[in-house]
Amino acid sequence: MEYKYKIYKLIYDSIISREKNIEFRLLNEKSKKIKQGDIIKFEIVDNENNYVLAEVIDKYIYNNLEELWNSKEVLSNALDYTKEEFIKEFNEIFGAENVKRSKIIGIKFKVKERL
Repeated sequence: MEYKYKIYKLIYDSIISREKNIEFRLLNEKSKKIKQGDIIKFEIVDNENNYVLAEVIDKYIYNNLEELWNSKEVLSNALDYTKEEFIKEFNEIFGAENVKRSKIIGIKFKVKERL
């Protein structure tokens, strides 16, 4: 199955450079269905011509941002944020109330193609 997610240019660049290999999102109906072997098309916000196709190789579920931050998966995917910066940015992107009500999914992937 193929899924689409919008990402910011900074995230796109970090995926291309191989600094980032896990995408964190709120757990919802769409993300619950994702499984190993699925393809995700990460498209840059406001520029669908630049994208990355990635194959899902694993996924992780976290109860909250604190649990996520304390996991080993985030350490190589936090883009040099402090804990406070990471939580602030996550809340700004997804909405603090949404983050409080939802679990978080980490989707580990490997890049297949980029444009």
